[in-house]
Amino acid sequence: MEIGKRIQRLRRERSLTQEQLAAALGVTSAAVSKWETNAAIPDVAMLCPLARMLGITVDALLDFRPALEQEEINVLLEDRRKLFEEKRLEEAGASCEALLREYPDDLRLKCAIAGLYILYLTASLEEAWMEEQTARAVTLLEQSRESTDPGLAASARSMLMNLYVMQGELDKALAILDEEPEAKINAEMARANILLRKGELDEAEKRYQTGLWLAARDAAMNLIGLHHTALRRGNKETALELLEQAMEVERVLRVDELDGGAGSLRLLRAEVLCQEGRLDEAMEDLTGYVEGSLARWAELSGGDGIRSAFYDKLNVRASGISTAYLARNLRTVLEQGESAGLLGDREDFRALLTRLAELEAK
Repeated sequence: MEIGKRIQRLRRERSLTQEQLAAALGVTSAAVSKWETNAAIPDVAMLCPLARMLGITVDALLDFRPALEQEEINVLLEDRRKLFEEKRLEEAGASCEALLREYPDDLRLKCAIAGLYILYLTASLEEAWMEEQTARAVTLLEQSRESTDPGLAASARSMLMNLYVMQGELDKALAILDEEPEAKINAEMARANILLRKGELDEAEKRYQTGLWLAARDAAMNLIGLHHTALRRGNKETALELLEQAMEVERVLRVDELDGGAGSLRLLRAEVLCQEGRLDEAMEDLTGYVEGSLARWAELSGGDGIRSAFYDKLNVRASGISTAYLARNLRTVLEQGESAGLLGDREDFRALLTRLAELEAK
């Protein structure tokens, strides 16, 4: 709310006329009228007596807040997200930086804007722009990781570690891991057990489901890590077997109902199948990867998020990117992937790229 409207609202709440407020402050009623219509603002020397007359602090009068609530951040970043979507990249970046200058000590805002920079890192494929965005995100996350809020600090550390890995700064990534407190007990499991004993079944069930989902994702990620290890050793047969096991973990524990991780597993498998010369199977996996990603996004875009009958206490919501931006990213992944060199001349591969280009154009 603008200061003028705030003055008017508070004056009326105290049953004061413009003339009465003006007389108490030693100014003219015309001056008060100008304040309330935002034609002028009160002099600095007038702020304290004006605030006292209206029964609030100067900070409240000026709507000064050192930090924003998460809901406010979400609303503010939505407009900036749209600028990224429209490829108005300089305007989007400038708008984000202006917001950071307005709230220079708001670590939650810094972490959120860093996340936005990362989300739209491929909005331009110019290397210089991507490097600049990455560097700025790193700076913001380095500051955010110092937050006294454990959840915020952990989120910042996680994103920062991934950026360092992406940049090849592996020692820095390891150093961040060393900051993580060593878990002596599984606190969430213990909490769920206590809540169960107390009869708080819904909350206990939510924590059990969260723990199971995370454990299943960890198991799949470990198998993916072993897959990459096998590839580096030149053992493609073992690498494929490990991917199959990761898919089985996600199938049995129904992880992909929320996470959609099976799609990325199919992309990994397609690359190995191409190396093995099994191009038809690879193409089937690439098609499944694209179709699954688009279908999942359509489900997320419904507004209610994704629900699972198995993980019925959990919910996944959309990141906010558009279908066009998703299609562009998928097309980039296919065109720049190792499979493109072997599948590029196939009609079905070109048809898949064409479909994504059409979605991007919309």
